[in-house]
Amino acid sequence: MTTGSIGVETIPQPQKRAGRSVKATLVRLVIHALLILAVIFALLPVVLAFLASFKSLFDFYDNPLGLPATWEWQNYTSVWREAHIASYARNSAIVTFISVPLIVMLSCLAGYGLTRYHFRFSRTIYLYFLAGLLIPIQLTILPSLLQMKALYLVNTHAGLITLYTALGLPFSVFLMAGFMNSMPGELAEAARLDGAGELRAFWDVVVPLTKPALATVAILNGVTIWNEFFLALILSPGTPTLQVGINNLRGYYSTEWGYIFAGVMVAALPVILAYILLTKQFIRGLTAGALKG
Repeated sequence: MTTGSIGVETIPQPQKRAGRSVKATLVRLVIHALLILAVIFALLPVVLAFLASFKSLFDFYDNPLGLPATWEWQNYTSVWREAHIASYARNSAIVTFISVPLIVMLSCLAGYGLTRYHFRFSRTIYLYFLAGLLIPIQLTILPSLLQMKALYLVNTHAGLITLYTALGLPFSVFLMAGFMNSMPGELAEAARLDGAGELRAFWDVVVPLTKPALATVAILNGVTIWNEFFLALILSPGTPTLQVGINNLRGYYSTEWGYIFAGVMVAALPVILAYILLTKQFIRGLTAGALKG
């Protein structure tokens, strides 16, 4: 008995707690160090691109990763005026600001209908939307080009808007349906019992509750459409978007890389601002989808 009691008391309780506290502190330090490294690796290309936008052509060959020897502020004014970046940005803005609201509206309606109304082919329609997530964009380029050519939509804003809306719907419907499945159906039912019609219940009850998911759909599709290059290059070279216009800045014999990186920073600015303004709604939407699983 004496030996057993001595063995129990060899490590006092405060020392155990101190050991656990030191271990927890070390774990937190390691996690924070890894997160800091991840942030550095994520921000490093952005910082290098920002510095490159102020470099002259000589600086790229003399010191490609260092600070500019002379800060060429005129790169931004030159790329905006001489390279027609303003025109390219206008094309991207038209396509993005029309496609995104269409995707948000259609995916919200489809998600509501597929989760609140169970009919014979509702599951089939839902799986049909999900099938769009399995098809690579590259496989759709030839039939899309032939279809757009038959409808006289090549080199038009309407063609890109139609295509981007169709391509953005599968994931958006999947996200909205998952979010609406987590909402209690009694809310809309109570509104209908109070005399509200179906559209009124949807607009006044369902839509306000789905703002996080709507913001997530808007941000994801907005960033994708704004940065899309492949389809715009092939299907609409006559009305180039911003990414295609930046690619056109490359020369046959020499390229002003300062202009290109200045155009890249101009193209990234709207996306960064949109994410900053909608980041809370974006995180809430992703969290709700994760909780739904």
